[in-house]
Amino acid sequence: MANQNQTFGNFEVKGFITITPDTFQIDLKGKNTPTWNYSRINMKMEDGNGKSFYLNAQDGFDSINGKTIFAQIKDSKEQLQIAFADRNNSEILSYVDESSYIRVALRKVEKSEGKKEWEYNNFLTLYDAINFLKPRLETGMKLSVWGRTKYSPYNDSLNKEFQIQSIYLLPEDDTTTLGFKFYQNVLLTTESLIDDKWEEEGIATLKAKVIQKVKKKLTVLHIPLVIRSTPENKEKVRSVIEKFYKVDGDNVRRIRLEGKYSVGYVSGQVKEEDFPLEVIELINDGIYTKEEVLKMYVNRDYVDEMTVIRPVVNKDRDTNKIKADYSDTEYTLDDLNNLDKEPEPVVIASNQLKDDDFSFLDELE
Repeated sequence: MANQNQTFGNFEVKGFITITPDTFQIDLKGKNTPTWNYSRINMKMEDGNGKSFYLNAQDGFDSINGKTIFAQIKDSKEQLQIAFADRNNSEILSYVDESSYIRVALRKVEKSEGKKEWEYNNFLTLYDAINFLKPRLETGMKLSVWGRTKYSPYNDSLNKEFQIQSIYLLPEDDTTTLGFKFYQNVLLTTESLIDDKWEEEGIATLKAKVIQKVKKKLTVLHIPLVIRSTPENKEKVRSVIEKFYKVDGDNVRRIRLEGKYSVGYVSGQVKEEDFPLEVIELINDGIYTKEEVLKMYVNRDYVDEMTVIRPVVNKDRDTNKIKADYSDTEYTLDDLNNLDKEPEPVVIASNQLKDDDFSFLDELE
C-alpha cells in the first residue's frame, strides 16, 4: 500500500526581539472578506552579531460565523471540534490534550518552598496568543519561538507559513546558538543532487520534495535546498553528501534535515566598468568622485535561501547508538502519485550542536 504521509517540518527562532510600531497589528479586517477579523505579529529578531531575521504569522476568525478549532483529545487519537466562541470554556478544555495549545512562558513565579517555575499561558488560537503578547513583549527580550512550517505554491515561488506553537523567554545565561533554523523531512531521488559547482565553489543544491496538503489535496511540492562548505570543512561536508544526499536507482529517501533560513538583502559594490553612461558623466563633471559613487552605488539582491547544515541525528534508547533520521523504504516513486489523506503530525526535537559540528559522523552506525 502506498505511503500517504505528509512530510512535516518545524522551525526554531532564537534571538533578541526588537519591538517596532509594526510588530503587532491587532484586529485588522480582511480586504476581500470584511467579516474576517485577524491579528498579525511581525517579529524582528537579531542574533547579537548584527544579523536580523524576521518571523511573521497571523490568525483570526469570521465575525459572523466564527471558526472551528481542531484539538487533540487527551489519551486519544481522535480530534475535538471546538467552536471559536467556546475556546475558553473550561469544561471543554478539560478534554484537550496539552499538545494542542500554543504555549507562552515569559516569566517565572514562586511556587512551593520558594522555588520559581515558569508560568505557562496556554491558547487554542494564535489570535489570542498575539493579543496576549502585545503588552508584554519588550525590545531586548531573548526569545525562543518554535512551530510547524507549512508550504504552498504562490505564483512561481514557494510560500512558507509559520504556525507558532510555543514562545519562551530564554534565560540570560543561555548559550545556545541564535538564529532562524528549520528541521524538515524531505524526499530525495537520484535526480535531487546537483553538484556541478562543488569543485570550484564548494556549493551543491538539492532538488528536494515535500508532501503537503494544499486546498485539501495532498500535493508534491519542490523545495530548493543549498549546501555550502568552507575550505576548512569541504571534505567533511562532501562525505555527508556522499553518505546521505546521494540516492541510487529508483529509491526515494525520506530524510530529516537541519538547516537555516537566510532571508534578506545582500549588497555588493559594482565595478567601475559597470557604471552607466549618466554616472560616468556625473564623475567627469566633478559632481561626484569615483569613490563616492562606489560607496553609494550598490546592487541589492533579495535572498531567500534554505541552507542545509546536516542530517538530524537521534540516539537509539536501546542501543545508545547515534543514527541519522532517514529511510529508503518508507516511500516509493509510485507514492508521489497516490496521495489522499493527512496523517498525525510529528514533533521534531532540536539538537544543540554548533553549525560547523560534524562530529556525529564518527558516532554513526
